[in-house]
Amino acid sequence: MKVFLFALFLSLNAQAEDSVHLLGIGDSQTGATWSKSYFGNFLQTCLKEKMQKRFVTYARGGTAPIHWMTNSGLDKIETIQRDNDNNHLNIGNLDQVPLSKKRIKDMLEAHNPEKMFVFFGDNLLSVEAPLIVKQFKNMANAIQAAGITPENCFFLTPTYEMEVKDKRNVPGKNLVNTLKVNKAIKEGVGSTCQVIDGLELMTNSKLLLHAETNNPLLKRVLVPELVGCGGTAANDNIHLCGEAAKELANKVCQILSGNQ
Repeated sequence: MKVFLFALFLSLNAQAEDSVHLLGIGDSQTGATWSKSYFGNFLQTCLKEKMQKRFVTYARGGTAPIHWMTNSGLDKIETIQRDNDNNHLNIGNLDQVPLSKKRIKDMLEAHNPEKMFVFFGDNLLSVEAPLIVKQFKNMANAIQAAGITPENCFFLTPTYEMEVKDKRNVPGKNLVNTLKVNKAIKEGVGSTCQVIDGLELMTNSKLLLHAETNNPLLKRVLVPELVGCGGTAANDNIHLCGEAAKELANKVCQILSGNQ
């Protein structure tokens, strides 16, 4: 009996340590291994300041919802963890990363979050809308099944592309494709969760260039001492970085940290 009670104590203690108020998942916008000036870095900084409770985000570059549901095809990409104590923690890839940090159902069971945050879409620009709808519907349903209510569940859609030095390195990242993805995300999520429209959040930004055209861009402004937004990244039009990433992250942070 003593052995059983001790084992139960260890199990409950481990669950308590893993529990968080907010759990977030995403792709390289939230967890690129090569940059310290992306959305995910700034979101962690803001949440650490604004949110008085525990949070954690996990992200792998190149991923879409399906890779956090059942598809292990991109487990080879390293996962970046961010929480109250870590701004950019690389926890490895493949079997180095436990299921509780790379599959949504296991993550929800391990972390027992009150709130959920999801940010995907820029890796689905060339995918047909019905397939995008299906991925987001499946993920939203998994979150709902874990008991997270619509007022505590948030999906962020992609925003405008970044200004480049001379050549856009991802031709498929444009307003037309972004609007297609965002519409499909909203259809897939439905009323299961709240959808934060990334385009709407940045529409009135002072960093938005050519807003009146069919090719609006977010101005590339480096944040001092943070790498990943200049130099060889100057032609990266898909990854939000620098001051634009900071602005979007802070706006999202205000939504996530409200009414704790």
